[in-house]
Amino acid sequence: MLIQRIKDVKTNKKTLIAIAFLFAASGLGASGLDTLYFRNAEDSLVYLADRIVEPHADALRLDNNKEFISYLEEVMLNEHSFSYPFDSLQTVSFLYSPDKMFRIVTWYVPLSAGRFEYFGLIQRAGGGEISDRLIWLEQHQGGIDLREQSSLQAGEWLGAFYYDMIHHRHDGTDVYTLLAWKGKDRISRIRLVEPLVFKEGVPLFGSKVFDRPFEDNYRIVFEYSASVSMSLKYEKDLIVADGVSIPMIVFDRLEPQSESLKGHYQFYFPEVNIFDGLMLKEGKWLLVEDVDARMPDPGSN
Repeated sequence: MLIQRIKDVKTNKKTLIAIAFLFAASGLGASGLDTLYFRNAEDSLVYLADRIVEPHADALRLDNNKEFISYLEEVMLNEHSFSYPFDSLQTVSFLYSPDKMFRIVTWYVPLSAGRFEYFGLIQRAGGGEISDRLIWLEQHQGGIDLREQSSLQAGEWLGAFYYDMIHHRHDGTDVYTLLAWKGKDRISRIRLVEPLVFKEGVPLFGSKVFDRPFEDNYRIVFEYSASVSMSLKYEKDLIVADGVSIPMIVFDRLEPQSESLKGHYQFYFPEVNIFDGLMLKEGKWLLVEDVDARMPDPGSN
């Protein structure tokens, strides 16, 4: 094979220069070379990401993660990287904003005793200095209470794995509502509904874009037992009534095993086939109880 997959983090610049001449001679030009570079870079990132969980020791996992971060930054600083999806990186979320203004990249390192450390960055689309297009997210190590009613900057990020994003405007501001999973510890897990806004170009996690009963919230936190799973997803075409389709964030209703365990979230479990939702009303997320989240019968009228 003329081109072999790269299995280390070192880019052979002489080889790429030689290939550039081959592409130029064939008329494919720089775009073909970019594609080749990113395919090889993606292979290297997959290899490095897989290595993170290979060792049993936490320190070695974090060392391997540092190698991954170093190479990821090198690749993401390439001015053409924003348009490349990196979708073979199964353990890393590359989540584009619906308006394609930025994307948020998140992943986590599982550690001993059921702990997790979270890592992420925001990559802006085009314009400005290349180095200004990357904003690294730093997980706050001071034990911020997840229910604290405040917005948080990139340097005091809660840490989470984002898997979906909804865009809308409220009071002239673009709001990007993120859905997330967060492994907290060995006994509980968390799902998050967390708005992201930009103020003078600075990202802020958490915003008061919720209606009753969450009107004072900057984010919504669902904490539940680590022994179960909870569904939290955005349904674009949820059939509500009379064939009317309304987009909605739909989630399992959580309840403690008994009233005496209220507030002890490791004993919270999803109710069977009982769902609630959040729908946008006048730019704010409004709670809708008892949502019928079953898929409609294709044969029904």
